[in-house]
Amino acid sequence: MPDRRNNMINAIVDFFGRLLQFFYLLTKQVGIPNYGLAIIIFTFFVKLILFPLTKKQYTSMAKMQEIQPELRRIQQKYKNNPEKSQQEMLKLYQKHGVNPFAGCLPILIQLPILLALFKALKDFFDPVKHPDFVNIEKASFLWVPNLGSPDPIILPILVGLSTFAQQLVSMRMGAVGGTGDQTQRILLYFMPVFIGYISRSFPAGLALYWVMYSLFGIIEQILIKRKTVVVKEEAGKK
Repeated sequence: MPDRRNNMINAIVDFFGRLLQFFYLLTKQVGIPNYGLAIIIFTFFVKLILFPLTKKQYTSMAKMQEIQPELRRIQQKYKNNPEKSQQEMLKLYQKHGVNPFAGCLPILIQLPILLALFKALKDFFDPVKHPDFVNIEKASFLWVPNLGSPDPIILPILVGLSTFAQQLVSMRMGAVGGTGDQTQRILLYFMPVFIGYISRSFPAGLALYWVMYSLFGIIEQILIKRKTVVVKEEAGKK
C-alpha cells in the first residue's frame, strides 16, 4: 500500500514537472525562454481551471454575508435549542441557495497542487537530480539564481504582502467577513506573516507561484464582483 501511494505521488509530481516544462517550451517559442515566466503562465492556467469553483465560492460567501443578520436572529431565538437552530439555519440556506461549505472546495484542491509543486520544484531545478529535459541554465529569474532553492528575504516579503492584499480585497468586497469582524482582522494580519515566514523554506518557484496566485486572485475577485454588480443592476431595472 505505501508503495502504491508513493507511486501515485511520484506520478503527480512528474505530471506537474512535465506541465511546467510545457509552459517553458511556450516561452521558448516566443523567444524568452525562462522557467520563472513558465511558472507565472502555469499559475494563470491553474487560476483559469479553478475559475468556475472560485466564482461559485465567491457567490456563496457573498450570499452568506447577506443572510448573516437572519442567521444571528435564528441563533438568538433558538439559543436554548441547538437542534431547532440547525434546522432553521438549514432552511435558510436552502431558501437562498447557499452552501456553507462551498468556500472550502478551491482550498482543498489547491493544497495537493502546492504539495506537488513543492516536491517537483526541489528536484526539477536541482543541478544533479533535475530531469534530462530541464535546461538548468534557465532556472534563474530576476534576482533569484535558482528557482528550486529558497529565497530567504524578498520573495517571502512579497508572499506576505500579496496574501495580505488579497485578504483585504476579499473583506472589503464582501466575499468574507468585513474588516470590522475581530476574527477576520486577526487573520488579516496573522496569516500573511505566518505564510510569509514559512515560505522562507519554500523553493523560490513555489513562492513565486503563491505571489502570482494571490495577484491573479485579486484581479479575479474584482472581475467577479463587477460582473455581479452589473447583473444585480440589470435585474433591478426589470
